[in-house]
Amino acid sequence: MWGEKYDGNKVVFMTDHLYTPAGIRNGSGSAKYKGADAAVVQLLDLAIEKGVDIDYDHGTVSFSESGTGESDGYYGRWGGDSSYYWGETIDSDLSLDLSTWGSSSISEEEMIPEDYFEDQEPKDESFEATGNAGVEAERQYEDAEAIVIWPRSQRWKIVTQNDTSKMCQYLLEACKEGTTNSEPREQCIEKAIIILPRVKDNNTASIVSTLMKCIVMIGDVQLMKKFLIGYLSMNPKKTPDHLIDQLQAFIDKFGAEVVNPFFIPSINVTRFYSDPTSTAKFLVNYINTHGEKATNAELTENLISAFVDSMCPPEGDPRPEISKNIDSFPLKEILGILIGGKHSNRMTLAKRVLKGYVWLSCQHIRERYSYYSSSCRTVPPKGPKLLLISAPLLVSLCEKNCWADFEELLVEATSKLCLYGSSDDAVALVEKIAPTISSSESERSRTCAKIASITCEEILANSQKSPKSLDTYKKIVKIISTHCPSFAPKFTSSAKQLDVSSILYHLVTNNALRAAACDSMKESLGLLTHHCAQVLSSRVTNELGSVTLWDMKHANLSQRVEYSSFLRDPCRQIHDWQVRKSDHKGFLLDLRRLISMGEVKAESYQPGGRGNYHFKITKLKSRRVPIANIGSFSCSCSVGSRYTSYHQSRQQYSNCLLKNSKTKLSKCQSDREKLRVVNALLKPEQQSQPGSRKRSANPYSASASMNNATRNQRTSVSFFATNPSSATSASAGSSNLHFSSFASASSRTGPNFLSISSAGGQWQRSPRHQASKKQKTSPEVVDLLDDDDDVQIGEVLGPEQAIAKRVKEAEDKGEVVDIS
Repeated sequence: MWGEKYDGNKVVFMTDHLYTPAGIRNGSGSAKYKGADAAVVQLLDLAIEKGVDIDYDHGTVSFSESGTGESDGYYGRWGGDSSYYWGETIDSDLSLDLSTWGSSSISEEEMIPEDYFEDQEPKDESFEATGNAGVEAERQYEDAEAIVIWPRSQRWKIVTQNDTSKMCQYLLEACKEGTTNSEPREQCIEKAIIILPRVKDNNTASIVSTLMKCIVMIGDVQLMKKFLIGYLSMNPKKTPDHLIDQLQAFIDKFGAEVVNPFFIPSINVTRFYSDPTSTAKFLVNYINTHGEKATNAELTENLISAFVDSMCPPEGDPRPEISKNIDSFPLKEILGILIGGKHSNRMTLAKRVLKGYVWLSCQHIRERYSYYSSSCRTVPPKGPKLLLISAPLLVSLCEKNCWADFEELLVEATSKLCLYGSSDDAVALVEKIAPTISSSESERSRTCAKIASITCEEILANSQKSPKSLDTYKKIVKIISTHCPSFAPKFTSSAKQLDVSSILYHLVTNNALRAAACDSMKESLGLLTHHCAQVLSSRVTNELGSVTLWDMKHANLSQRVEYSSFLRDPCRQIHDWQVRKSDHKGFLLDLRRLISMGEVKAESYQPGGRGNYHFKITKLKSRRVPIANIGSFSCSCSVGSRYTSYHQSRQQYSNCLLKNSKTKLSKCQSDREKLRVVNALLKPEQQSQPGSRKRSANPYSASASMNNATRNQRTSVSFFATNPSSATSASAGSSNLHFSSFASASSRTGPNFLSISSAGGQWQRSPRHQASKKQKTSPEVVDLLDDDDDVQIGEVLGPEQAIAKRVKEAEDKGEVVDIS
């Protein structure tokens, strides 16, 4: 069957006995077989000794089938008591696993006998009913043992099956001298040369490592050079990480003077800027694996120098565009290698690495974001953020040299952090490199003062555009107190723009922060405390106002659950929902008493005159309730209903009048408590300044009225009132007209309107509101609609009287008045 034109077939001779993998692996020759199987193996061994071109290996054959099943009973949707049997075979799977060479292909024509599995019973059958698709069936046979025979000259082709991984494994077995699978050195070199171009295309770690082992075992220098040249030139933008594991074996076998010239160019500018992170990790991996050995000292020093030259080239040299991000760049590991290494110029190299990293972190990166090479995106820079985790090494580097030498670099790094939106990282950097005991005379303190000034300048200048967190401002206070006290006035002006409740209040009431602050910062915090008191005072003195509620006293007259919660809800005026027409009559009947009392209005309609019917209930009576008294009310806006959708329920809750009013009241109460705390921190001279005294937040409080009456004197003024509807002319209407205009305007402001009565020819304020506030600047005209101007009216002048009085005053002052 094997002639000159070999077709790749082999003989799979099925054995009579079963064998365990351990027995086959540990046995030798015919001793691991029994009976007729042993006789076959003895015959093969004898032929091999006579020089016959034949070879064999033990194999395990697996066979499985898939097809359809048949049922002898009923099966279907509702199941049934039925059994299945094998119907038709659709597909089969036959596989061969060689004990020495792994998996291999097999066909039924190669088996002896070919119908071996036809006489075998399956060890497992499974059936699955799939409805209309019938019954799917699978069955598996017991694995069978075989002796696989092929021409010895064709073993490379049969075993490897054009698979690179199997080729490398075959070559590894062939290079082992003194074994049954070993081959002459010349044949091993030929096979290695065949594998070399395939390894370049299939850059897998296990394949590269196996091939390097084979090259070491062969020991041919030219083969080693050909491999390194081909592998390193295969992908000029990718680091040769897979060479690290077997690199030391190359150096030990062929010598450092032979290997180094090929390996040093593995770090170059092209590879570095294609992927800076991978190149740096490649260097770290090499040094951790082989760099400590004395025989590799020259290679290590050359690789470090090549890396630094690529990362920080001389000034003026062009730098390629970066195509990979550097978020995981091993800066800390590189600095640790340089600081703790034996390189002659390691400190200078470390400074160049830092300088190169700062430049890299400020570059826009154009990287791929999909499988298509043309799909790229530009990633903005993030600044030198990795300096934070490398801060201890950075401090050690500066201490061993001179802080002044690194001052310019640190200032630039801080500026870049602030520039690219990482001012919080700049604050953290200042904290990490700041000395434990600050001294203005030390170089470290002066360097920290410079970078602290840059950080504070950036944060304070952009406090409104990009406000920071409370913790950041606390750190800023500490940094200013320690390193740059001259920034305290600027901090004061910037901090006044911050939110009082969330940041400023917590900042000025932090006693530990005040105790640790310098004198200028304590003064700044004092000014901010006074500002905080003024803002809180203005909040608590503003009127809370009132809210319109739609509560119904007779809501219990309705018994329908569809809208009972609406009738009892004081926040909603209108309830409109889609409901079938037959239910409308029942709704109207249920609401008849409320409609007759004028509480609600109900209507049945079709939107746009067509389509589904809607029923609409509108509340007609409302009342104004001061927000200060809103605590006793409740609503059902936050409770879902089976008659409302999720979206409607969420909208009702967001528009809830009580919730919003109670939030406003709670905020006012919180501001009042904060004002009490802040006032306790004010100095006596600040407490006496206007705007610092606490005022009542309740405009209806009797105590507030009494305090106002004590502070201000009653003022009697004369005035003329014009028609509110005319801004240019004064009509000669009676005082009743002006009073009615005033009363109607006051009624619009809520229940707290002015009550004025006529007594003895003079208009006086109602006894219920005897408090008087400060007088307006102009005594001639009083705005009756402004509730802040509580006055007593001593005299009412008509238009002619007012004009005459004004003319007389002008004549007394020598003015010329032209009245038309």
